[in-house]
Amino acid sequence: MKRIAIAARVSTNRQEKEATIESQIAELEFWASENDCVIVERYIDDGWSGEILARPELDRLRDDASKGIWESVVFVDRDRLARKLSLQELVIDELVEKDVEIIFLNEPLADNPEGRIMQQIKGVFAEYERAKIAERMRRGKIHNANEGKLVTGTPPYGYKYFPKTKTTVAKYEIYQPEAEIVRMIFKWVAEEGYSMRQVVKELFKRKIPPAKRISKRWVKSSVERLLNRQDYIGTSYYNKTVSVVPKHPQNVGKYKKIKKSSRRMKPKEDWIAIPVPPIINKELFKQAHLKLQENKIYNRRNKKYDYLLSGKVFCTSGHKRVGDSVNGHYYYRCAERIYKFPLPHKCDAEGVNAQILDGMVWYKLLTLLSKPQVVRPQVERWKEKQSKVVSRSQEEIERLNLALDKLREEEERHVKVYGAGFVTFEKLQDDLQDLKAKKEAIESQIKETGEKAPDDEVNLDRFDDICTDIFYTLKYAHASEKQRYARNLLVSIYVGERRSALVNGHIPLVTQAQNIQDVLIGRHSRFAECRQKHAF
Repeated sequence: MKRIAIAARVSTNRQEKEATIESQIAELEFWASENDCVIVERYIDDGWSGEILARPELDRLRDDASKGIWESVVFVDRDRLARKLSLQELVIDELVEKDVEIIFLNEPLADNPEGRIMQQIKGVFAEYERAKIAERMRRGKIHNANEGKLVTGTPPYGYKYFPKTKTTVAKYEIYQPEAEIVRMIFKWVAEEGYSMRQVVKELFKRKIPPAKRISKRWVKSSVERLLNRQDYIGTSYYNKTVSVVPKHPQNVGKYKKIKKSSRRMKPKEDWIAIPVPPIINKELFKQAHLKLQENKIYNRRNKKYDYLLSGKVFCTSGHKRVGDSVNGHYYYRCAERIYKFPLPHKCDAEGVNAQILDGMVWYKLLTLLSKPQVVRPQVERWKEKQSKVVSRSQEEIERLNLALDKLREEEERHVKVYGAGFVTFEKLQDDLQDLKAKKEAIESQIKETGEKAPDDEVNLDRFDDICTDIFYTLKYAHASEKQRYARNLLVSIYVGERRSALVNGHIPLVTQAQNIQDVLIGRHSRFAECRQKHAF
């Protein structure tokens, strides 16, 4: 019996709920039983867009292709592999080079050049049709919004959504139980001066739950969004934002189900106003926003201590420690109480005196980085690794050149489609312009990767002088400069039991743990005993 792997993908949660994954798997299993094949591995990507290749199960499939676990991989159709033709061809070529047979149930993979060209032409048309459908939907929504019709079915807190019928258009109607809470929140802020944190606390105290679609409990961010919604004064806006790839993605290195996971605000002239029933008057909305602005200014002016290690200190509970002051003294306290608020917190770790911890960590940085005998071995080790980094840069350039070749082939296919009379010259120009933009983006990446390739030629003749320069640069740095250096050099500082601190930085090194005696800097200050174990 032939050993095969099966692969399936759905791109949305709705598709998951509609059991399209199960239907794909059932179809693949039936085909395997009918063709005397045994399924030895399954690669199932639930809720992953076909516009990206960085999918966990597809990566696993590509890794396993060279291991000889299975002989063939079976998909229901090409779209389950990827949406874009260029991405499909990239993976297909990669698998074919590894002697893997690729089977699409709805359309077998052509085994001759003419057949491959015809399949690629069909792929171009399928991609074009999807783009046309998406554009029609976008224009339809814009048209409806310009006519004052609602185009989204998810209402803000305080409203209920009623879809269109044969005789009525879609609309929001005020849901009084929630609307009363909206009015109450705005009055707390505008008239009683509540901060958003106080609003959360009051809602929790009164056992007022948020809408189930928002979250299980009120949090500061949901209150902030509520206070900024202009729906409550009678105007809902459509076309305010556009989906974009995040510039500074969180959890770098992890898989992303959606490529464009961030939102960018559009110019205000692009917004489309849609009238909805108001819940509060404009004066109350304005007063609430003026109060929030006052709170921000007040908080900024009351910052009396610049925390050197802000964002780098962690508690043994896994949460960050944030700066906090008590009776004029400054501490790093576990932030679990903030994340859990208004629920009770579990971590009972005491605060760590910020001035003592900042001073000790900075002193250790100063002494370590100014010692040639400590830093030199790390630089030499760094030099040894540069050749590997250069090699990886070259591999990345080769991968980008391969993608560039694919785009050039796609250009040729578009020209052939035009030559066969299937599309107009205007359509050909549009397609070639899109491909040109993609090519320029890849060429820019190739140039950038080449420029970033590290240079391992480091002159160590003046190394002692450089360390001396580092010492004086750090010693006489201003507070803001110290913060910048600390952010760049330090990764994390874990404050554990018995006031011990484990400091991790960017330059690996092992030093002896140093015991530092208790220090008392004020009558009401807490003792801070710090045993530092460094991994710089």
